[in-house]
Amino acid sequence: MRILHVLANGPPDVNGYAVRTHNIMTAQMTFNDVEPIGLTSPWYPDRESMVKPSQIDDITYHRCLHPARMKSVSGMGMKWSASRGRDRIAGSSGFSAKPLWRRILHFILKPLRPGWSWVEEKILFKHFTARILEVAKTENAEIIHAHVPYRVGIPAMRAARNLKLPFVYEMRGMWEESAVASGRWRAGGLAHRRFRRMETKVLRSADAVVCISETLRMEAISRGVSPERISVVPNAVSHEKPSSNAPELLSKVKAELGSHPVVGYIGSLRELEGVDFTATAVAELRKKGVDARLLILSSEPGQSELNSHCESLGIQDHVHIVGPVPHDQVSHFYELIDVFVVSRPDTRVTRLVTPLKPFEAMYHGRPLVMSNLPALAEIIEDGITGVLYPPGDLSKLVESIEKILEHSKFAKDLGSAARDWIISERTWKSVCSEYNTAYERAMIYLEVKS
Repeated sequence: MRILHVLANGPPDVNGYAVRTHNIMTAQMTFNDVEPIGLTSPWYPDRESMVKPSQIDDITYHRCLHPARMKSVSGMGMKWSASRGRDRIAGSSGFSAKPLWRRILHFILKPLRPGWSWVEEKILFKHFTARILEVAKTENAEIIHAHVPYRVGIPAMRAARNLKLPFVYEMRGMWEESAVASGRWRAGGLAHRRFRRMETKVLRSADAVVCISETLRMEAISRGVSPERISVVPNAVSHEKPSSNAPELLSKVKAELGSHPVVGYIGSLRELEGVDFTATAVAELRKKGVDARLLILSSEPGQSELNSHCESLGIQDHVHIVGPVPHDQVSHFYELIDVFVVSRPDTRVTRLVTPLKPFEAMYHGRPLVMSNLPALAEIIEDGITGVLYPPGDLSKLVESIEKILEHSKFAKDLGSAARDWIISERTWKSVCSEYNTAYERAMIYLEVKS
């Protein structure tokens, strides 16, 4: 089967969305009857990484360029969209880079932005659909597999219906709930309700649905998707070896940490990750006489805010916030961490969506402490492969970390059991076999509908 994966973004980006995508397609390459092809969306005109086609690990990633990136466009709508895209590209270095008159105009016209965004969405839907049709025909795609959000799903669904191909939709996150958790949208507001309505439309219309967790499967069912059309393909890990050349930064950080116990986290610093809460826990540990250090490896967004928080706690001299580093070098840093903490707050999105990084920490045998949220509780068995604590309960988080740091056998047992479970149950090659079931369901469902 030739599978066209239609994506919001993808490699060479190294965000969680792109990493999951590439791991899925790499695993599918090992199956005799599956050949994956990727196509990224036009929704990120400011990303240079998604302008030229890529061939990564023998996987082809086609691109759908935003009109702003095209040499020539025709039609008033496309030209207008190109102009907006060029503004985004120019403004990616900062709002202050715009001329004063542009900033004044931006402020005056700000109330009209939602309407403009809706118009641009319609224009890009048509543009993206045409590109999906083109790539699907060129590559002789047999199934179109789109991944959230609906801005990817709707054009992919239209193309699939045009070509009479099975359409699979993958629910791997809830972007509208992430926007609420970050404070960008208001729960129940117009933008939130519209995004949710559009997501539900795609979910109900798909021939088969894939979810990354049981919590999301139940969410899809609550939105009217038949349980028999849903498959679950959880996050997992690959057996890839780390880069043979450890980064210079690793030696520097290792020397700075010395022999002190290290509480750590590797991943993004979005508000919904709650890393500031982990920092607060380290401050409390130090008050109790535990000479712990905090190690954070992340991309740059959020680092300055976390540094400021650590300064307010008075632990700035005991905190090491580093990164970014190339993706193939990240694995080296797990070995520096004694306790890996995921202190996500209790929000709708964190209750439903599982992150990727805990799986990698478990693969590296790191003892894990996580908020006891439904999506996270799917990952570990409390007291066996990790430790759960009530979300937002600082004293319980401190107690959980301290117990692991003080009892080396308990820590070793947690790490060993976690690694054994990951290798047995959560490698990409093992979990991705479920996609074949989803594709078969989609083909059968489409045939029955026809």
